[in-house]
Amino acid sequence: MILVTGATGTIGSELVPQLLEAGEQVRVFVRDKHRVGENRVEIAIGDLRQPPTLEQALRGVDKVFLVVLDMGTQQEKNVVEAAVRVGVKHVVKLSTLNAGRPRLQLDRWHYEKEEVVRSSGLAWTFLRAGQFMSNALRWAGTVKEQGKVYFPGGSGMVAPVHPGDIAAVGAAALIELGHENQAYELTGPELFTVAEQVEILARIVGRPLEYVDVPEEKAGEGMKKGGVPEPVADALIEVMKDRRSGARGLLTHTVEQVTKRSAKTFEEWCSENVAAFG
Repeated sequence: MILVTGATGTIGSELVPQLLEAGEQVRVFVRDKHRVGENRVEIAIGDLRQPPTLEQALRGVDKVFLVVLDMGTQQEKNVVEAAVRVGVKHVVKLSTLNAGRPRLQLDRWHYEKEEVVRSSGLAWTFLRAGQFMSNALRWAGTVKEQGKVYFPGGSGMVAPVHPGDIAAVGAAALIELGHENQAYELTGPELFTVAEQVEILARIVGRPLEYVDVPEEKAGEGMKKGGVPEPVADALIEVMKDRRSGARGLLTHTVEQVTKRSAKTFEEWCSENVAAFG
């Protein structure tokens, strides 16, 4: 039995069908059962902040897919302590690309979260994912209303990764032997500036789009007004500045190496999601 946390999120919603197609038994850990659209799974109701609900959900589970959105480490501690008590063998955790080189605050947070799992005595696999291609969905409103994309970037490049590819590596780690105690750095197959991503999106939606390079501080002000906690917004501003400098431009081929197939391109992702942009 595999327990999937974050089952209704960006990666979890891609992972659950892949596990089911592989014939695995899946239990999803959610706060609201009505958000689960898949009827072939067991449902465990609970909260990562509530250890008693975790221990109940983990009973009979061999492996866990762990997604924690909070930047502290308490939820990881809750999960691994309950997992150790009930005999879970392996935790596959979603992390971030630069957690192994934690220069910036966001990377340090993820490194600390990884360390909780690593020091638990459980087998672990870390999916150190780069920027999700699906982050481009945040542009949908201004694309539809103005034909514009507002985002910091300049000439800095990243290799965005398809959420389905992250899920495919996660599925391999959960199903196959040999992925224990491995940290996988996951990117897409191509490096892009934001302007180049917008050009691809424009071609797919079939109309011109204008890219507006926004100063990082202005983007941060928008995040804070939108309710993003100030420490998180400040950490994201730091990452945006790092991207502009070119320091985030890492390209890996881990998706191909683990899944034995080509990683999906940003153009493919745009084609799959063209309806979101009007």
